[in-house]
Amino acid sequence: MSSYQLQCNLAGNQRNMENMVRAVDPDALFPAEGETDFKIDLTLIPDEAGLTCRGKLSGRQQAEVTFNDREITDPRYGTTAYEQRKKEMVRQGVLTLLVQGGNPQLPWGILTGVRPSKIYHYLRDLGFTAAEVRSKLETQFLLIPEKAQLLTEVGERQRPFFQRVGTTISIYIGIPFCPTKCNYCSFASYPLITHAHLVEPFLAALAYEIDEISEVLAQTGSSLATLYIGGGTPSILSASQLRSLLERIQQKLPLDRLLEYTVEAGRPDTLDREKLILMRAYGVSRISVNPQTVNPRTLQRIGREHSIAQFEATVRMVRDLKFPCLNMDMIVGLPGETEEDWDQTLQQLLAVQGENITLHTLAPKRAATWDFTRVKQEIAEERVASWLRVARAQLSANNYYPYYLYRQRRSVAGQENCGYTLPGWEGIYNIIMMEERSTVLGLGGGGMSKWFDPVQQWVSRTPNPKCPATYSGRIKELVAKKVSKLLTAVN
Repeated sequence: MSSYQLQCNLAGNQRNMENMVRAVDPDALFPAEGETDFKIDLTLIPDEAGLTCRGKLSGRQQAEVTFNDREITDPRYGTTAYEQRKKEMVRQGVLTLLVQGGNPQLPWGILTGVRPSKIYHYLRDLGFTAAEVRSKLETQFLLIPEKAQLLTEVGERQRPFFQRVGTTISIYIGIPFCPTKCNYCSFASYPLITHAHLVEPFLAALAYEIDEISEVLAQTGSSLATLYIGGGTPSILSASQLRSLLERIQQKLPLDRLLEYTVEAGRPDTLDREKLILMRAYGVSRISVNPQTVNPRTLQRIGREHSIAQFEATVRMVRDLKFPCLNMDMIVGLPGETEEDWDQTLQQLLAVQGENITLHTLAPKRAATWDFTRVKQEIAEERVASWLRVARAQLSANNYYPYYLYRQRRSVAGQENCGYTLPGWEGIYNIIMMEERSTVLGLGGGGMSKWFDPVQQWVSRTPNPKCPATYSGRIKELVAKKVSKLLTAVN
């Protein structure tokens, strides 16, 4: 572990600088006192022509940098943009110094957040062309060219959906139960073997939440753009439980203008023909069946109990029942896997010709079951980036193109998660959730409500508890707050 001392003449940038250092060195320490391995000093100088940044790295590595930003005086920018650019230049100064000091260039440059596409749409909304934004991504935000190109492709394919969705509401319903918890997982997922007794109280609370929210939607004349049932693993519910949930959704929620209805079934071992027939009968138009890998040894190691044969049989049932859209996920970078394993998984997904294929890069989270410090040497980190380039070329050759992406902290090789689609089958909810340009109501366990203000163009969030027992115990309080917020937002 390396320690850093950070100084900047622009007040309030300590956390900003720390986040940038951690993007390069995830285990960085920032002691309040004492000697450190590195010291970074930055000075930001505003003048009538724009901004100048001067920086110095000292300690075990040495570097100096000076760069200017004259473009911020462009009339398309405003005061808010000027203040934001100062923070961006601080991150740019930190990264430039660390790279000059011998650290590798980050593929996503100074864009350390979950949603790099937001900066793309922000600049496009200001009036810059796609080509101008791509250039800024490379020169101003320090993205490597292939990531700037990827972000440009994704951004341009998303923009027509903003107008199509408008200010309509979407709903996410979280079912926080799984057959087992995958060893890499840090999401809200409670294994049935230990939490089965919480399922019925949870479903009763969810029914109450759906009923109360539906009354407000009817009162305000609101319609839904998309509906997404995720988790956890929603298909862990029994057929009768699933039928009751889907029936309530159909009876209570305004689905007449729905553009997309997704169930993230996920685990093939939780699906059978009866459940799939139910989903199709109640209007589910998009379903996820996610093998993550087709290496049986890896499946066992990550804590999944399904076989490759179960995955193949489930996909055949999905096709037989004519679900319009099939999504499949794979994870790149699982411990012990190589390019050969990733190739094998991708080829099997391509052979199925699902409408959506999502490539996730492993993100070793501290909340996961695995102790990633023990398996780190088995993660082929240095080979992930090059294989993703190969995968993208293969997907393109098979008529898939990227349509949404996001990033996670501590992602292997600093890469991204990216969804690919056949023409016309974009996962609309994924675009809405990532770009945050319309309200999403989060119901159920771990559901995150995102309230979009179209005037101020900003989003506020209210979470539901991840724990199903806490969710059930607080349901009236949670719903009351959500109803109040929804009435205020609509009116």
